[in-house]
Amino acid sequence: MSQVLPPLLTEAAALSVAGTGLHRYEMGPALIGAGVGATVVIVASGDNPGVSGVQDSTKVLLRGDRIPDLHSRFEFRGSPPIHVFARLGSGCLPLGTALCRGRPSEPGSFDRAELVLDQPLTREMLDAVRPVPVPGPVPAVDWVDHVETDPIKALESFVLGWFPAEETEPAEGESTANELNNLPEALAAFHRLARIRPAIHRFHDPVLKHPERASGPLGERLVFALWNEAGMDWSIPWPLEESGETDPRVWLTEDPYAATPETILEEEPLSRFLLQFTLYEAMNAAPYHAWTYCMPPARLDALWSMLRPVPLSPFLPTFTAERFFVAPGLLTQVSSSQNEAVVSFGALHRGILTPLLEHGFRWSRFDG
Repeated sequence: MSQVLPPLLTEAAALSVAGTGLHRYEMGPALIGAGVGATVVIVASGDNPGVSGVQDSTKVLLRGDRIPDLHSRFEFRGSPPIHVFARLGSGCLPLGTALCRGRPSEPGSFDRAELVLDQPLTREMLDAVRPVPVPGPVPAVDWVDHVETDPIKALESFVLGWFPAEETEPAEGESTANELNNLPEALAAFHRLARIRPAIHRFHDPVLKHPERASGPLGERLVFALWNEAGMDWSIPWPLEESGETDPRVWLTEDPYAATPETILEEEPLSRFLLQFTLYEAMNAAPYHAWTYCMPPARLDALWSMLRPVPLSPFLPTFTAERFFVAPGLLTQVSSSQNEAVVSFGALHRGILTPLLEHGFRWSRFDG
């Protein structure tokens, strides 16, 4: 049964909640009323991630010009209560009270505030103030056909489809070209790909633009990627000629600066590992996310008809052991044991996540 929305108020009625001594301010598209009794925030409706407005069922973002006078109104505790409304048609829909969970520390820098509603919005209210747009074009997943036979081609096809074209870096110089020629083909292909899709060099845990020589328990190595703020790294044996491998094995080294770091041999060779790594980081960098709580593995059965498995071994097997699944515009990671499973989704469009509500999962985060 759908829930009836609260009655709309006029703008004047909404602002009257602030009490006497009202001062009006505009921060981007939001109207803020500061009075003796409260602070009133009126945001525009719409699907505007990163812009002033409702972001999800609990978060409301303010962003705009600097307004030092409002800094003290958005303290975490001790400031007048904050009442949030959203413009809907010709009226204002009350969304409830909120606390400020983030703002610039200095009054002169106050140009944003992150508000958390005391009571999450119902799905009906969220859809009213932040309607989910119809998904735009999404990339196909036929690149999965190449994972086992040509993982470099699979990586290229995935990256070119998932990440939009943008202004590219200047043409590589002779020294850079020579450097790539000395790398294994999979790693050189990754760097060539990054020149036309620079987003893959902006991952939170990057593939290094210039791999670094190092040594470890297993001998000389070439470090090509870092993880967990350089608390771990991935490398290959080096020089490559000594190993005799064109698609070398990959080492994960924990705490590489320790006197005796632990080194783990990855199951996948470099070409397939780079695809694993890229899927994992693309998932983290996706604009929209959904994460479930733990649940019995049998609860996932309804997903298999909509998801295609990527034939790779689990990523980070000694940690979360994520298996990858895909659908058009959707990346999925499943970490499971015999008794429980957790699923994470990353999507290119908000509307791709919305149908997942039909499965009745409990969500720790849901951007759809």
